[in-house]
Order: sequence, then structure tokens, then C-alpha cells
Amino acid sequence: MTKRSGVTKKPKSARSRARASESLGEDAYDWLIAAITSFRIPTNSQIAENKLAAELGVSRTPVREALKRLENERLVKRGVGGSFVVAMLTAKDVDEAIDLMVLCDVYLFQRAAQNIDSSGRQMLAEAAQKMSTAAAAGDRETWMEHDQVFHECILRAADNNMIAEVSRVTRRRIQRFWARSISGARDLVSCSDEHRKIAQAITTQDMAAIQRTVESHLVHLRENMHEIVELMAPFLGDQ
Repeated sequence: MTKRSGVTKKPKSARSRARASESLGEDAYDWLIAAITSFRIPTNSQIAENKLAAELGVSRTPVREALKRLENERLVKRGVGGSFVVAMLTAKDVDEAIDLMVLCDVYLFQRAAQNIDSSGRQMLAEAAQKMSTAAAAGDRETWMEHDQVFHECILRAADNNMIAEVSRVTRRRIQRFWARSISGARDLVSCSDEHRKIAQAITTQDMAAIQRTVESHLVHLRENMHEIVELMAPFLGDQ
């Protein structure tokens, strides 16, 4: 046992240390997600683990654990010498991600329609309206905030945590490029309109309309993402 300031303290158990390490890893993961998706850490840039650990006030271990999670999610990749680099999407990545989103989102949105309550329907409608207002003003940051509210409302109502997490991870990979691109800025208004139609279909529990509007929305997203990848390719080289 150790004594400090006259107070006897027991050393932390292995379980307590494991919980603390897991919490630090989760904090590092959340920080990196925010930094990567907001482009505070730009695409194709190397992540300096020691510098990041010092900035977060943690050891390299939780930072390394967070980076390995992000590697599995393909938000980062291994660069020269095994260092981690923020990844750019390829055309194949886009197609695979959108294919997965079609499968997940049609299921989740239809399930949400069966479960959603009156407060959820109101939240969904309000989020869609706020997206439209932000789109008309060209305010991408506010649009993205309400888009997240919109999708989280649906995921909560769908009540399938495993598929919801797959949907979150996949959407995050795609949207971080789309929402901040010229293509995304151009299409905010039409995308907001698609969200209003989806919200209406969920409210009326129109399963056919949910599938039709979700698939149409993702067709447009696929087209826009291919445009972004094509435009970025000359500047990024081989991925």
C-alpha cells in the first residue's frame, strides 16, 4: 500500500487499471474521430503518435489502440515505416460502402418506422426542416449537426445496436468527404429534400416509399462520391 498526505490508499487492481486504460482509449478514439471528420487532421497526413499522446495527456498505448480501431474502420491506413496516415477513399471503397449502406439503411429505416413514437417523429421532422434551413443559408456545419440528429433518431428507434454501429461507421467514412466538398455544398438543398421525404415515409409507415427514397438518396450520394474521388485522384497519387 502507498501513503500520501496521511491517507492510506490501496493500489489499483488489474481490473481497475484495465477499465482506466479502456476509458483513455475511448477518449482518444472519440478525439481522433472528431479531428479526422472535421479535417483538423487533413486527408493523407501522417499522425504523430507521440505528439498526439502528449497533446491528449495520455501514454502512446490508448492512442495506438484508437488508431488500430480506426484502421479497421478504414479511416486511417499504414504509411511508410508503419506509421498511421489519414486515408482517402478509392472508387472501390465508395461502391462497397454505399452497397453496405443500402442494405443497412433500408432495414433500419423500415424498422424505425415500426417503432418510432410521437416524440421521435417530431424530432425527425424538426431535424429535416432545420437541415433545409441550413442548406438554404449555405451553412454546412449546422446542416451536418442536424443530419446527425436525424440519423441518430432513426437508429434509436430501430433499436438494433449492432447494425446501427455498422451504419454509423460506414456513413462517417463517406460523409466526411461529401459534406465538405464542392459537390456536397451544391447538393445540400436536394439532399435535405430527400431527408424530408424519408421522414414523411417513416411517419406514415410507408415501407415501399422508405425503400424507394433511401435507395434514391444513396444513388445520388454514390454519384457525388465518385465525382469527389475522381477530382482528388490527381493530387493524392496511388491509394
